[in-house]
Amino acid sequence: MEKKLTRFTFYDMYWNVIKNAKDEEIGRFIKAICAFIFDNVPMAPPKSAQEDYYQSSILSELTEVKRIEAQGKVPKKYNKKLLHFAFLDVYYKAIKLMNDEDSGAYLRALCTYSFNGKQPTKLKPPVDGFFEFAKLKLELSKLRAISGKKGGKTERVKVTDEEIVSRTEKHECILSFDEFMKAHPRIVNDLYQSNKHLLDGIEDWTPLDVGLDYSGYKDCKSLTKILEHRKEIEHAIW
Repeated sequence: MEKKLTRFTFYDMYWNVIKNAKDEEIGRFIKAICAFIFDNVPMAPPKSAQEDYYQSSILSELTEVKRIEAQGKVPKKYNKKLLHFAFLDVYYKAIKLMNDEDSGAYLRALCTYSFNGKQPTKLKPPVDGFFEFAKLKLELSKLRAISGKKGGKTERVKVTDEEIVSRTEKHECILSFDEFMKAHPRIVNDLYQSNKHLLDGIEDWTPLDVGLDYSGYKDCKSLTKILEHRKEIEHAIW
């Protein structure tokens, strides 16, 4: 017997279909998806040919993934190929308290944060309050695999260059992250969310830039490894 879902996997392919639509259309889109997943009712009839296209574009994948997850399994073939996050039933409960336009703005905020790693701006009530709560849960979904059983492996989610910039360049700095990376083209940003704490305390990339040439990590290609040994590298010149 299929179980009632309390979460489902929301893929970037769903968002890519609808992201250029108006918030009101996006709101109806996510309401139809949630009712289909959580309430087990057919997708609501589209109000236009454009909205019919949105639904038709994802319905086969949505139906297949729902079937897999309702059996307590993980849709591995989709998870391996597509960016995704866990869409919780509590998000649906928030959506049901909002009109179509606000629901669309809410989904836009969830996807912007989950897929692009960017903090949404200019959110209006009640969307801002609902999103701030969801953001805490979204952060957790970035750090663990979407799994139907206990003991799932941690999902490795990359830290984007934009996240690094926003977290480290809090004041006017001599050398920015972009300039640091251009000065050391061999270095690859291999930093994951689970290691994002390594950025704490960095407000200027100059000490790392100078220290690298005098340290044993001069030829290191891993940004993560460099950050793990940041103090040692920064003090190598002394």
